[in-house]
Amino acid sequence: MNDDFLFSEDEPEVDQPEQAAPFQILIVDDDEEIHTITKMALSDFKLDGHPLSFNSAYSGSEAKKVLRERDDIAMTLLDVVMETDHAGLEVARWIRQDLKNKLIRIVLRTGQPGQAPEEDVIARYDIDDYKEKTELTYRKLVTLMYSCLRAYRDLNAIERNKRGLEKVINASAEVFTAQSMQGLCQGILEQLVALITHSDDALYCRSANDKTEGLTATNEGNSKFEIIGGTGDYEKSAGKPVEENIDWELIQQLQSSANHVEFRIHNNNYYGLYKTQGERQYLLFIKGVRELSELDQNLLGLFVNNSSIAIDNLHSRDSEREAQRELLYSVGEAIEKRSIEHTSHLVKRSAEMAGYLAILTGASVTTAEKLKQAASVYDIGKVSVQMELAQSADALSIHDYEEIMQKVIKGHDYLNQTDTEIAQLAAKIAQDIHERWDGSGFPNQKHGADIDLYARILSITSQYDAIRSERSYREAQPVTAASDYILQHNGRFFDPELAGLMLDNLDAIEKIRQRFPDKQ
Repeated sequence: MNDDFLFSEDEPEVDQPEQAAPFQILIVDDDEEIHTITKMALSDFKLDGHPLSFNSAYSGSEAKKVLRERDDIAMTLLDVVMETDHAGLEVARWIRQDLKNKLIRIVLRTGQPGQAPEEDVIARYDIDDYKEKTELTYRKLVTLMYSCLRAYRDLNAIERNKRGLEKVINASAEVFTAQSMQGLCQGILEQLVALITHSDDALYCRSANDKTEGLTATNEGNSKFEIIGGTGDYEKSAGKPVEENIDWELIQQLQSSANHVEFRIHNNNYYGLYKTQGERQYLLFIKGVRELSELDQNLLGLFVNNSSIAIDNLHSRDSEREAQRELLYSVGEAIEKRSIEHTSHLVKRSAEMAGYLAILTGASVTTAEKLKQAASVYDIGKVSVQMELAQSADALSIHDYEEIMQKVIKGHDYLNQTDTEIAQLAAKIAQDIHERWDGSGFPNQKHGADIDLYARILSITSQYDAIRSERSYREAQPVTAASDYILQHNGRFFDPELAGLMLDNLDAIEKIRQRFPDKQ
């Protein structure tokens, strides 16, 4: 006997295409045979490549339990007569009125049509169809499934589109902030994938060719992208690395193209790449797409094009703001060099500390950013102090000290001549920075909460930073000395609540000092 024919060679493994997510079907009937026959008849059914997955319930109460636990049921085949003569009708009413589920498609089936006349049921209940079990042949059942699941698919797309529009509307109110721009892109992306591709999972990235914040995906060619929008599996992707098996070789082919807009559909995934004139690249990845018409392809390309222009404009605006911020810090440094306490410590450090303490009080990030800019220039009155007096290391007379304080407070008048929000904020700080919580300050002896909040914040952070920094007449003092000073003058010089926040968060304050060390 020839053993060569006993075993055939192993067949090469063939990659199985990824199975599309099934439509969830709930069969509600007290007859087990109905469940079995229905599952057998529809075992090979598919719509747009999506098979069916069956869930069984044998009473109205069981059906309600399943529907409470799952919100992805696309369709229910619902028996009318079960534990009561109208159990199915009660479930249908409960789905629409109590559960408030308008998406699920409801088909009533009955073996006792006399119990609930068809015309009366269709008129009173929000259902899709009403069938007698004896008339529901295989062909009619398949036709019913197609019509109901298509309706569910399209209603689901409209619902996703509605959510996308809501995100766009909410984001457009604050469209000039980075966070809302991300929301805007997310909303538009949801509309596109719902209306055009009928896919749930999509992500939108831009190349991180400069210092950016966000989450990055790195291919084998060391090219980085940051995600700025996602749907489905990627909806909550912000801050996490991309773990999707994306074809980076294909992306490299798109990158090497001379065209500004290129796309490919590979393994039922859409890859669209747009390159701006500034050499930034935007990638749109949609998982599990169907065949796209020319119109659909043009709309996707238009989305990538227009959204990338908007985000690039936002990025340019943020870069300009950063340049303005650095300019204010430079002006603040120049002002500081005329100070009686001239030292090498950074104005930026004091501003960062004030911004951090402001956030602890409940201020928004935007407000804290404005405070940091105002903290750089509120001391502009010092420029009018005579250089010899301002930089004197000798003890000042009372007359000299008052002259300096008057000039510093004069900064309020300088700043108040400008209508910008930053200048107005700095003017209030300049006016109140030397006031004290107990009313013993200068120039108006303001007391407690009458002193501007941001002046109160800066009085604590600047004093702490001054004690911790080297002076011409002494060395830098340790953390304990600076914190003891704040504690000793808590309720006298300083706002008790702000002093408490400051002392409770000294570790964070010291980390800011480490980020912005004194210049040697």
